[in-house]
Amino acid sequence: MVTITASYTVIPNEPTPHGRLWLAEIDQVVRVRYLPTIYIYKSKQCQENAIETLKNSLSKVLVHYYPVAGRLCYTEGARLELNLNAKGAILLEAQTDNTIHDYGDFSPSDSTRELVPLIDDNQPIGDIPLFAVQLTRFKNNEGFAIGVIFFHPLSDGLGAIRFINSWAKIARGETLEADELPFLDRTLLKFTHTPLAPRFEHMELKPLPLILGRTDASEEKKKKTSGTLLRLSPEQVEELKKKANEYDMKKKGSRGFSKYEAIGAHIWRCASKARELGENQESVVRFVADVRTRIIPPLPKNYFGNALTQTAAKGYVGEITSKPLGYVSQMLREAIESVTDEFIRSQFDIIRGFEHLDDARALFLGAEGNNFPYFGNPNFHLTSWMSMPVYEADFGWGKPAYFGIARVYPHDRAFILLSPDGDGSVLVCLHFQIAHLELFKKFFYGDI
Repeated sequence: MVTITASYTVIPNEPTPHGRLWLAEIDQVVRVRYLPTIYIYKSKQCQENAIETLKNSLSKVLVHYYPVAGRLCYTEGARLELNLNAKGAILLEAQTDNTIHDYGDFSPSDSTRELVPLIDDNQPIGDIPLFAVQLTRFKNNEGFAIGVIFFHPLSDGLGAIRFINSWAKIARGETLEADELPFLDRTLLKFTHTPLAPRFEHMELKPLPLILGRTDASEEKKKKTSGTLLRLSPEQVEELKKKANEYDMKKKGSRGFSKYEAIGAHIWRCASKARELGENQESVVRFVADVRTRIIPPLPKNYFGNALTQTAAKGYVGEITSKPLGYVSQMLREAIESVTDEFIRSQFDIIRGFEHLDDARALFLGAEGNNFPYFGNPNFHLTSWMSMPVYEADFGWGKPAYFGIARVYPHDRAFILLSPDGDGSVLVCLHFQIAHLELFKKFFYGDI
């Protein structure tokens, strides 16, 4: 059990700009919800004044990242904007009766969910803090957790991680260099021309396939999922790349498949096998691509905001499970490579074409209660965090021994990230229907 012992509202320690911050189309169609993550530290050097260190350094970094201290508001047509009112972030201090070993490998569960702040995000949007953090000390001074919730319209994962790392650097007593400061102006993604008709098929925005013979996904939505961590050794990662590239080598002039393409294809195959569906069953895997370097002109390196766009690959279970791994990897690659400047602008025009943005959100996220989107059986959702510097969050007590998701998702998805060991191993944080989980694990390791 976790007990909150103190709560603080932290505001920037210097005056910051006021007014409204315009949010881009991508910011409008992400979930207006928190993403809960945890950092685990095994150091015993977390002094009694640790909360003061975190509080003081947070007030300093908010001067640079002042939108984080603001609140969201709605304007005409349900458009979101950031109210730069410096109402502040929330910092909690907590303790738990559990030892660090009671949490095992920190796979997502109800227990790990207690390590992040619990804030009601159903209250009026102008009252919801956009960032909250919780410092929880484990029993017997065996270490501590820093749990973070970050409101998604504020930024994507990369922006959030850069914010955390900047905060940690200031907590260590260092200062941010000019090239580490965030770029906050989102009007680089503001277009004024009349929205054009879609220029692509945009499969990523179409209703997802249902299990053959079903008319809705209600039965699947009732099934429970569980979170688990699966580790791939450096040798297993290389073996997957080798298997994938045996197919790729047959195509002259093509580059080898990346870790993500090989591992992502392997996960999709294992999910398709474990569900034991028919060969003619369609399956879609959705994921996102970073637009920072894909849009023309490219966004600044430290662009702070949502800069991810959806893409998708579709196939039949029969081909996904029987074709070579490289064939499935190629399906993912083609979806990634489809995200060009013109593709991104076409998606933006789709959003801009709606008079009321709730209708755009329903298209991109799915209206509550219907079948779209549904990432569970027979579909899947992939997220790669392998390029994100998640282990640089050293607040002065050493680097984290673990970073990951703190909640169990109700649908089938996987987060792929590098291991903190720094040896090339990979962690797959899998959320999967309990009924098929053991069979998934069997294929996950048995097929390598």
